Amino acid sequence: MNLRQITSTILLLVLTSTTASAQFSFGNYALQNVNIIDVNSNNVLYDYTILINNDKISDILPSKNYIANDTVQSIILKGKYVVPGLIDAHVHFATDPTEERRDNAEKVLKEMLLTGITSVRDMAGDARALASLSRNTLVGDILGPNIYYSSLMAGSKFFADPRTIASVQGGISGKMPYMKAIDDNSNMVIEVAQAKGTGASGIKMYADLSKEQVLNIVTEAKKQGIPVWSHGSLTSAKPSSVIASGVISISHSYMLFHEFYEGNDKVPESWTSEAALTVSANFWNTEYAKHNFDELFQSMMKNDVLLDATISVFEMLKENKNHRWKYEMTKRITKDAKIKGVKVAAGSDSGQETFVQHEMKLLVNECGFSPLEAIIAATKFSAMALGILEREGTIEVGKKANLLFLNSNPIENIEYIDDIFLVVKNGKLYNKK
Repeated sequence: MNLRQITSTILLLVLTSTTASAQFSFGNYALQNVNIIDVNSNNVLYDYTILINNDKISDILPSKNYIANDTVQSIILKGKYVVPGLIDAHVHFATDPTEERRDNAEKVLKEMLLTGITSVRDMAGDARALASLSRNTLVGDILGPNIYYSSLMAGSKFFADPRTIASVQGGISGKMPYMKAIDDNSNMVIEVAQAKGTGASGIKMYADLSKEQVLNIVTEAKKQGIPVWSHGSLTSAKPSSVIASGVISISHSYMLFHEFYEGNDKVPESWTSEAALTVSANFWNTEYAKHNFDELFQSMMKNDVLLDATISVFEMLKENKNHRWKYEMTKRITKDAKIKGVKVAAGSDSGQETFVQHEMKLLVNECGFSPLEAIIAATKFSAMALGILEREGTIEVGKKANLLFLNSNPIENIEYIDDIFLVVKNGKLYNKK
């Protein structure tokens, strides 16, 4: 071990022994002797070295082929496993942009980063607050993941929702550039341009939109180069129309049932029966099976639409006898979608109480995913859902140095995703003990 390696090892020991979060920016450095969970080949690459130059991965090679030199800091990580930095595809940080909410968001963002979440997608809130949080995390004024956020478009009826009113303090719900009421007379060139002007990474379609309005939004968004994300159903636009429109992802697995029943109040009693959903295999083999979800899954694959399942948020309903069906349907539809070949992204949608790691565990424990499939959902597929796969979501040369180092192999047990040794975001190292 040369002097440079010794120095780096000492720095790493300091980093990992601190009681608070720590951060170092090494510029050029080599993370040696690591085992890479490759989400492209679905293999483990044993004893590799990852070279970081500023904020990007500059090289990946077998450790035996790496020749240390005095221009590159070396950090020995023998026996550690590395996955791409985790991406939560569905969060909400500025639904109510109060000072108290802002303070809490900063605390949660820090905790997210130190648990290995390096990017998040905020699915509608006050874009003014989100732009501020995004800038602050980017330049390091606060610790947190990279923040990608959306502008929201919906029908006029939706903007009576108290959440939208809270998100536009100082303005009118439905008439803000980042929260627009859309009707048949909307000038989509202007509406989309204003949405982009907020700094949003995408447009989220929420509710009360027709098939024609959906097509108008997506068509113009494509012309202006901004992706569109959507709820699974938009009542009156059915899931099949949304999927075929050109959106990148749809959120909430259970909403696919809106293909057959327009609203929650139209669901047959057999669907809401706790016994039917949790005990009786006959329900799944008859009532559920007679609805052809396979056609929706096939359309999603044909149109390359990802499913943002959000199991976590519906888990909260599992003790509610009137709404438990949403949780059970979410689990079953997510499981069947994966089996049929739909790409499933990992989004928690649980406010700030539960992180994407819990969503990954639900995918494994409740939906039949392997630990590796859950890792892919929270990295590669989430990056695809956000439209950022060209720069994040996998461990490849030229991509952002967003990495999560673990003490144990997570494809053996998904619980090991919490056994954190080191986090790298945009080339900077973080750790919390």
